[in-house]
Amino acid sequence: MSQHRVGPSAAAAFGAGVVVAVQGRINGQLGDALGDGVLAAAINFAVGLSLLLVIVALRRSARAALKGLPAQLRSRQVPRWALLGGLGGAMYVAGQGVTIAALGVALFTVATVAGQTGMGLVVDRFGLGPTGSVAITALRVAAAVLATVAVGLAATGRESSGGGGSWLFLLLAFSAGAAVAFQAAFNGRISVATGQPTVAALVNFVVGLSALTVVLLLFHTVLGEPWPTLPSASGELWLYSGGVMGLLFVVTAAWTVRALGVLLFSLVVLSGTLLGAVAVDVVVPTEGAQLTWNLVVGIGLTLVAVALAVGRPPSRVTA
Repeated sequence: MSQHRVGPSAAAAFGAGVVVAVQGRINGQLGDALGDGVLAAAINFAVGLSLLLVIVALRRSARAALKGLPAQLRSRQVPRWALLGGLGGAMYVAGQGVTIAALGVALFTVATVAGQTGMGLVVDRFGLGPTGSVAITALRVAAAVLATVAVGLAATGRESSGGGGSWLFLLLAFSAGAAVAFQAAFNGRISVATGQPTVAALVNFVVGLSALTVVLLLFHTVLGEPWPTLPSASGELWLYSGGVMGLLFVVTAAWTVRALGVLLFSLVVLSGTLLGAVAVDVVVPTEGAQLTWNLVVGIGLTLVAVALAVGRPPSRVTA
C-alpha cells in the first residue's frame, strides 16, 4: 500500500463521508415528505442512474469500458458476484426502513457500523476487494473495535430515543452495515478491472435500483399499500439532489477502495460522516440537534481509529 496513493485516496474518502452526511439529511427530508423511506431511496437511485447514463454516453472511454465488461465477466477477470455490489446500498436502505422504528437511530447506527467495520476485516482478509488478501493485524482489529465504540458514543450523544429492540432487528441492522463493506469491495473490483469508476457506479445503481423496485412493488402492489404523492419538483427540487450525492459517493468509493482497502475506507468515510453531520447541524440545525460532549469524544475516538488503521500499512497475504 503506497503512502503516496493513500494520502489523496484518504482525502477523497473523507470528502465522500461528508457528502454522506449531507445526503442523509436530504434523504431524510424526502423520506419524511413521502412517508416512505424506500421510495425516497429508489428516487435517489433513479436520479443517480440518470446522470450516470448521460456521463457514460458522453465519455468514449467509459463507453468502451462498459462494452468490454461482458468479455471480462466471461474471462473471469471480473467475478460475476462483483456485479452484486449495488445490493449493499439497497440492503442498507431496506434495513433502515425495517429496523429504525424498533431500534431508534442510535442503536441502528451502532449495529450498522459494527457490521461494516467488522465485515471490512473479513472482506479484506479473503481478498474480495481489489487490494487482494490483507492480513488481520492487532492494530486493524483495534481500529474496528474503537470505531464501533466511538460511533456508539457519538450516537448516544445525538439521539436519546434509541429504544430497545429484539435481537432479530439488531441482526438485520448489523447485516445492513456488513452489506456496505461488500458493496465497496465489489464496486472496487469492477472499477479496477475496467479502469472506469463510472462503470462500477453504473452497475451499482442498476442493481440497487432494481432491488429497491422489487421491494416497492411487493409492498405497494402485492400488499396493497397506497403509493404516496411526490413533492412538487418546482418548489422542493433540492429534495431530489440526494441522488447526485449518492453518485459522487459511489464513484469515489470505487476509485479509492483499491488504495485504502475496505476497512480503512470505511473508517475514513465514517470520520467524514461524523464531522459532516456536526457541520450540517450547525449550519442547518433541526429540532433537537446539539453538539454534546458524547459527540465530540466520539469523533475524537474515530479519528484515533483511522490513525491506527493507516499508521502501518497491512501486509498482503500470499498463501
